[in-house]
Amino acid sequence: MSTENLGEKVTQLKRRYEEFVSRANLSGITSRISTVTTDLNRLPGMIEEIRSRGYVYRAFLEKKAAVMAEQWSQTQERIHDIINREVEDLRQQMKHAEAAVRQIDLRPTLPAITGLESTLNVIQQKVEAAEGRIRSLFEPIERELQTTKAQIEEAKWFMQQKEEASFSFYPAEAIFLAAKAEWVATGKGKQDPDGILFLTDQRLVFEQKETVGGGLFKRGESVQEMNWEVPLSAVEDVSPENKGFLGGKDMLHFTLGRGAPYPKITVEVKGGVDCKYWARELKRMLSGETQNERASQPDPEMLEKLRSAPTACHVCNGQLPRLVAGQTEVECPYCGTVIRL
Repeated sequence: MSTENLGEKVTQLKRRYEEFVSRANLSGITSRISTVTTDLNRLPGMIEEIRSRGYVYRAFLEKKAAVMAEQWSQTQERIHDIINREVEDLRQQMKHAEAAVRQIDLRPTLPAITGLESTLNVIQQKVEAAEGRIRSLFEPIERELQTTKAQIEEAKWFMQQKEEASFSFYPAEAIFLAAKAEWVATGKGKQDPDGILFLTDQRLVFEQKETVGGGLFKRGESVQEMNWEVPLSAVEDVSPENKGFLGGKDMLHFTLGRGAPYPKITVEVKGGVDCKYWARELKRMLSGETQNERASQPDPEMLEKLRSAPTACHVCNGQLPRLVAGQTEVECPYCGTVIRL
């Protein structure tokens, strides 16, 4: 090996040595562990925030937070014991590498270079093995924690959209889902509006929320208004469709009955929302499966009013739409009589 090549090899090995000076302390792993601890401690407060803002679904969040905290309490001490043992072993290996680096600085011979390279290879194997053993202990909780944080952040976004909405919600109405969406209103004679699709325990609502009419030298007009609402009792079916190039558009096709403003409505949900997920969750809401997923139940007095509410109009005897929690009146679809509870 030429003198020039020897110099390049020495430089390369010293860079590897400096890298392992940091990695041998397992600092990257310990930083991630510290983040897990911090995030787990914050989790109850994050859940309490969405509850205080009125999000009553995903009752599993409190249970998940408690289970993860217990798991972490049992795992953390074991992890720290393993880290201490691994770091001590790696420090011993790094002493050999440090001695080899000093030897090369004094006399960069080929045997000395080969010896340092061999020592660093051993250290690399040991570091990677140690990191792998420790990751196997905390990564399952770390992944579950990230999923839970994402679920909470999503619920926060739902509530932000509700708080910013241009229309009023019923006193006991609870948001279940919300998504950025586009109402595909073919035949309206104007551009399909973008906005927010809300699914509550009582209604489907589409609120237009966008800037329209802008151009190169013209400021657009901000438009925010409810375009339509459909009581859940009027939703007869929903079918998802992946449309467009490579199925990149997530479409929801609603078939609607009595009490709806249109017989059919098509909406494209956006922002990475899966139309199949939305369709499945809406059907669960319609079937009543989501009732057990509430962290707090509706007012018992209101539920009793719903149970005793009339099913037929006292004027024309027409069948009334199904009532849901929070409604205080219903309009007969046949004669227009408004019946208040």
